[in-house]
Amino acid sequence: MIIPAGMLFLPFLFGRNRGDGKIDSRLLQKTRTLKDSKIKAIVFSKKNDVEVCKLYLEKKGIEIKHELPLINAYAVEVESGELEEMARSDLVEYISDDARMTSLLNIAAQEVGARIANDTGYTGKGVGIAILDTGIYPHQDLVRPKNRIVAFKDFINNRQTPYDDNGHGTFVAGVAAGNGYLSGGKYRGIAPDASLIGVKVMDENGSGDSSDIIAGMQWVVNNKDKYNIRVLSVSLGAKPGSVTKFDPLAVAVDAVWDKGIIVVVAAGNSGPRQNTITTPGISSKVITVGAVDDKRTIEYEDDKMADFSSRGPVNRRLIKPDLVAPGVNIRSLATNKEYRGTRLEEMSEPYRNMSGTSVSTPIVSGAAALMLSMNDKLTPDEIKKKFMKNTYKMKVSEYAQGSGILDISNLVK
Repeated sequence: MIIPAGMLFLPFLFGRNRGDGKIDSRLLQKTRTLKDSKIKAIVFSKKNDVEVCKLYLEKKGIEIKHELPLINAYAVEVESGELEEMARSDLVEYISDDARMTSLLNIAAQEVGARIANDTGYTGKGVGIAILDTGIYPHQDLVRPKNRIVAFKDFINNRQTPYDDNGHGTFVAGVAAGNGYLSGGKYRGIAPDASLIGVKVMDENGSGDSSDIIAGMQWVVNNKDKYNIRVLSVSLGAKPGSVTKFDPLAVAVDAVWDKGIIVVVAAGNSGPRQNTITTPGISSKVITVGAVDDKRTIEYEDDKMADFSSRGPVNRRLIKPDLVAPGVNIRSLATNKEYRGTRLEEMSEPYRNMSGTSVSTPIVSGAAALMLSMNDKLTPDEIKKKFMKNTYKMKVSEYAQGSGILDISNLVK
């Protein structure tokens, strides 16, 4: 790239800006406890100065881990003492913490009406669901009789073939789109013919940096047409940043939504207190999902809010979650955590149970694929509106249940 000679001097880089208010309070706390050590951060550039900001960072010798054009930002590792000087640059909009994120069926599928949709012929066939998680194990419910894992990208270990050294991502994938191959259809997911795109952004312990997760979102956007990615399922979360408009995960999912991809996000497992929605579930655009206990019945009337399900509001007024779905004691796919692309072997226990908003989220992700089976022209905003109009309202606060329990059968009718 040819740089105009006058740009090399960049006299405005250090500006007169003191940088007050441009560093996330959580990041400032880290600088006090991790003095004289490198800190991971996400630097938001001014919208029209993205390339010049990169030059500035390189000129200062700051290591760039990821370029994040999705949010006009750079993930960096920087000496703690350099943060304030960097914030004083007129090119820098805000510096956020690169926060550490954590990972948060048969009866459940019947309760939300998925079986009615499946029996009507809507199975999510051809619709791509990207699972942003710990990976995806080629469980027989996902690869037999046809391999529906159409793509895999690993941001943790850079491996080329699908695997899951934690198991969370595979469980989530099974809830969204398992076909019940090993159970005779008993443990089928919501959209059993959907295509799956595994994006590994969390490690074997079920945790990962915000920057890796945003890089995963960037990859999804870049490859959405190649793999027909219409739905992004995000079953992870962390405490939001101190300034919502510069919360990296929330900004990123908004950008993915604006690209025409339906983003479904877990509300978090920090309930029952209010104001506990995790990021990126704090986004006003995406579909944020809480969890109910379905009591192992297909009726709504005996359902109860799961105590662990995070409650709103967000920023004192935004109602979150948007809706809820079953998320207690759900049965889905188990994983061979040692699998590294060798011969696939049957497991003695191919299914297991799990609870959490991580589990309720892929139910809604699968439901979005079913909606696209019915009408592939639907936009994310249209699907969200339809979902929120077709729910069963419980006698609890809207800050717990949003619009209520998703009812897919009503949408089919």
